[in-house]
Amino acid sequence: MEFLLQQVQLFMQDLLEQGARIIRVVGLPPMGCLPIVITVNLDNAILYRGCVNFFSLVARQYNLMLQTKLNTMQFNVLADYGVRIVYIDVYESLSDMIIQSLKYDFDEVSSGCCGTSLLETAFLSNPDSYVCSNALKYVFWDSIHPSEKTYKLLFEAAKSDIDFLIAD
Repeated sequence: MEFLLQQVQLFMQDLLEQGARIIRVVGLPPMGCLPIVITVNLDNAILYRGCVNFFSLVARQYNLMLQTKLNTMQFNVLADYGVRIVYIDVYESLSDMIIQSLKYDFDEVSSGCCGTSLLETAFLSNPDSYVCSNALKYVFWDSIHPSEKTYKLLFEAAKSDIDFLIAD
């Protein structure tokens, strides 16, 4: 994880050298709840489609380390230059959509709308693929990416936090 955090820091330094003054950094989602992770890591993934807690825990640990790194950068170096770093937490919002799916009017939280919904992603989910009849009922579009409705909900959840932090 430390290697990834170093890469984030290097990337942000490059952005600063290019003149960036507000940088938004998105954390990891609950990785163990991605349909592809469920399919690949559970023996009975066709029958039981629950989240794989180990991978979600790793994502949570990474997010905490990322927030610490960003806070250190913000307060030790960047604040004096008028740079603002905003961490965007998608982990909690997406977890809430999965756990409390009925609150968001989702019927399916552990497989995607496109293809078999278990492994397809990107170009494997194409115009020739089977697509569910109502994507609004799915948290995931394919085995990795959130559906359009989920992205909208994630944006709305993050927007108020972003506006608050930037106005601060």
